[in-house]
Amino acid sequence: MCELDAIHRLYRKLLSLYPRAFKERLGESMQQTFNDLYNERKRQTKQGLFGFVLLMFLETAIGIVREHLLLLVEGGMMKTILANPRSAAITSLILSLPLGLTFVAFMFNIEQMVKPLTALLTVNGYDLSALGRIVLMGGLFLVPVAFVLNLRPMLRKEGSEGKRRLHAINLIVGAIILLLIIFTWGGLIVEQIYCLRGIRCD
Repeated sequence: MCELDAIHRLYRKLLSLYPRAFKERLGESMQQTFNDLYNERKRQTKQGLFGFVLLMFLETAIGIVREHLLLLVEGGMMKTILANPRSAAITSLILSLPLGLTFVAFMFNIEQMVKPLTALLTVNGYDLSALGRIVLMGGLFLVPVAFVLNLRPMLRKEGSEGKRRLHAINLIVGAIILLLIIFTWGGLIVEQIYCLRGIRCD
């Protein structure tokens, strides 16, 4: 009974992370639905309910993230950020920072950064750890996204004549991110070409 109470309390706390309007409208019914499903599953199976609880918590967590993103987009905050040249440039730099810092540290062999990064991102100093894969794959995905976000203010037409304005900050940040894309994605492609030809496979 104590375990059951703890699970229901945890789920209630998870539901409290929804945006206020959503929580007030659907929070109570979601809690009741979870309770009913949990009790029904418990009656039907004598095995542990860990998989069911994990799945329900995961689905709810994804729903929370989705609702917050919708709130940002519909609220116009994201549009405001992307319309402002300086905000778009800063957001783009932040998105490309994880891969950018890692690349610079290893490219220029900055020992103060390389040692902790190697310990953090690899297992036995060579194979990528789970965190290392997340940083690499996430970084490779985020850098092109950052590049596009940075260009958004320059693609927007302004004034009665509908002209596009070039913003110095977006041009500089765009050039930095483009170089990062060329070196990271380009290096990866060259490495794969070498590997396919049997020249070198790391």
